[in-house]
Formats: sequence, structure tokens, C-alpha cells
Amino acid sequence: MSENLLRTRVEAIRRLARRRAGRPLVNVLQKTRGEDVAATMPHLAPAEQRFVFEHIVDEEMAAELLARVGEADLANLVKGVPLDRLVGLLDAMEVDDETDVIASLPEAIREQVMARIEKDDREHVEELMAWPEDSAGGIMQPVAFRLHADATCREAIQALQESDDVESVFYLYVENEAGQLVGVASLRNLLTHPPSTTLSEMMVPDVITVPPHLDQEEVARVVSRYDLLAVPVVDDHRRLQGIVTVDDVIDVIREEAAEDMMLMVGVHQAEADEQVGVLQSVRQRVAWLLITLLGGILIAEMAKMWEADIGAFPILAGFLPVVIGMGGNVGSQAATITVRGIALGRVEPRDILRVVWRESRIGLILGLAYGVILAIYCLARFDQPLFGVGVGIAITAAMATAAMAGAIVPLTLERMGIDPAVATMPFVTTLMDLVGGVIYFSVTTALIATTI
Repeated sequence: MSENLLRTRVEAIRRLARRRAGRPLVNVLQKTRGEDVAATMPHLAPAEQRFVFEHIVDEEMAAELLARVGEADLANLVKGVPLDRLVGLLDAMEVDDETDVIASLPEAIREQVMARIEKDDREHVEELMAWPEDSAGGIMQPVAFRLHADATCREAIQALQESDDVESVFYLYVENEAGQLVGVASLRNLLTHPPSTTLSEMMVPDVITVPPHLDQEEVARVVSRYDLLAVPVVDDHRRLQGIVTVDDVIDVIREEAAEDMMLMVGVHQAEADEQVGVLQSVRQRVAWLLITLLGGILIAEMAKMWEADIGAFPILAGFLPVVIGMGGNVGSQAATITVRGIALGRVEPRDILRVVWRESRIGLILGLAYGVILAIYCLARFDQPLFGVGVGIAITAAMATAAMAGAIVPLTLERMGIDPAVATMPFVTTLMDLVGGVIYFSVTTALIATTI
């Protein structure tokens, strides 16, 4: 659905929910996909969300909605829902989605649901919930299409036609007598080989796998690097535990990108989703803002060191924000690119010399360009030629230094085991405010002093 059509549909659903127009709402919902109904939930008040959910007549859509809404919206939607209906909706989901929903339910409801869902599903859910939610084991689908290596293509195709519990069949996973994963075959290979061909003859033995404890970001990198539609999850004995499919990987990439974006400005995702209270939000932000405050105090103390020079040449204070601002922007750009490279697995701490060399050259070229522009302006506007030269040199040095710092800080934090997305920006901006100020005052006052 296009964004314009989605917005129109959201407005229609919201308007009908507010008017409590049940019959027209049912008609609109029947023409809307479950994914798009889920997209409307953040735009509705809690009472309106429940009203919409109560008027979804398609149980498959209702299950899709529960699987896609956020934790706070989920808790609101299940209020007052009969337990039998909730269990029925959970049984209609794929096991990985079912696990995510159950894990997000209030504890009292979760215990009742676990006691009522189908036995096979309960075993799979308990298995998935045993792993961290952000690991390969936590996001995998435990049911995969697997057969013994001695099976033929004819038998594999027949087994696939008879299977009804496999979520997404992208590959056929081949196992030996000990239940170990020994190969993989695409569905295309099943159709292009003679029916009597055994799987051991046509499989690819070099299988790309991930362990269940691997972080979901690393799983996403593996899938992206090898252009896979699904990656098998195996234990230490190469026994197949499940698969992580590409749709789950897309969700991981989206979630991690949003989380990193929030963390780079010192905000947690739960706070962005308004799932925490005011005081908790204050506690989460205060540490990083304190770094900025201390940096500001140090800048004030630094400016006091050059108080006499500023008094003699007031124009010195006027260009300080320009130098600091330009340096801070370049440093933030370099830091953002470096953090992104780390997140995507393209940059590692051992690449620090290469990354610093590249960013320092970019910063130097940008600094020279803007330094010349600012120097020309100062020379034309003020009767202090050396001051203009000093400002140009200062902004060039500040921008080159900032670019280097933007590359060094996140890679250093990564080597120290600290998430660079969390701590990079406060350190880079505060550091460049201090360094930029020192460079600016040192260069300009030294040059001006030669004219006295």
C-alpha cells in the first residue's frame, strides 16, 4: 500500500473509531491488510485501538495485528479479550511470532496462555524463550524443511507437498544418521535434477550456519553478506535448531537502525516509544547531558585564559562559535559514518589507521575550502589581515582534527567493548568544542600578537 493510500486508510479507521461507527469500520477493515491495520495503531487512542480490534472479523487479520504491534499497544489490545480467543489467535501464528507475542504479554496472562496453547507450540515457545530475545535462537523459526541425505528428489518433493507446518521453505536442509546438518539444497535443484537423484548427490555440503547464541545483528550481517533467504541455526554438534528467515532479518535491521539512532543522541528506544515514565527518561538522559555540561564549563574556563585578548580584540569571541560549530559538524559526520560501518561489519578496530587516514583527508580538504572562504571574508570585513589568516588556519585545523576524532573515538570505544552508538556523539562533540576552542584562540592570538 502506498504511503498516501495508507494515510487515507489510517484517517478513515481513526475517524470511524472515534465515531464508534462499527458497521462502516468493519467494511473498511475487510478491505485492509492486517499489516496496514497494525500501522494505524500508534495513531489511535487506547479506547479506539480496542474498538478497532473488537471489529476485526477475520481471525487471521487479528492474529497478524497482535504479531505486529508494539508491546504497549499489545497490552492494551488484549485487555478484556476472552482467553479462548487469545489462545486461538496465538495458535494461528507462526511459532516465532507466537513466542514474541507471548513474551510481551503481562505475566498473569502469559502463564494462563502457556497452559492453554497446543503442546507442540508450547514446547517450541519454551525453547525459543530460553534464548535471549536479540539472539539467533530468540528470533529463529524452529520448524525447518529437513530430510535425510539418502532421500531422493522425488521423495523430497512429495514430503514438501505433504508438509503443513513449515513457515517459509527457501531451502531443503539435509541431515545424516546422527541428525547433523551436512548439506543444503535449493528448491530449484530439486526440480532440475532427475527424480531418482539422492540429496547427498546434489546438495551443497558447505553450509553457512550461525550458532543460537549469536547476536541478531551478526545474524543480519551473515544473511546480507552471503545473500541468503534463510540461514540455519545449529548447536555445537551441528544439529539443526531452526532457521532465521530474511523477513526476520529485515525486522532486525530496522530495529537496530532505530535503536542506534536513538542511542547516538542518548535516548533509549523504549523512551522514544513513550514506554517509560518521565523520571526514568530523565535518568536515562542525564549522564550524557552531564558530559556536555562539563564540556561547557571547561570551555568557559578556557575562554577565561584568553580573557585579556578577547577584551583587546572583541571580534575573537564572534568567530569562536563558527570554528567550534564547523568542527563539531565534521566530527559528527565522521563519527556517524564510522559507527554505521561498525554496525554493518565493514569497519573493525584493526582498520583504525585506514579509516583515520581517509577521514582526516576529507576533513583537511573541507577545512581548507571553508578556511579560505572565512579568511577572505575576515580580510575584506575587518582591518586585521593576520586575524583573517588566523581564523582560516584555525578552522582548517579544527575541521581536520574533528574528522580524525570522529573516526578514532568510535573505533576506540568498540575496542574497549563499549557500544560506540551510545557514547560516541557526547564524547566527539564535547572533545571538539574543547579542541576547537584551544586551536582557535592559540592560532589567532599568536598571529595578532605579532602586529602589536
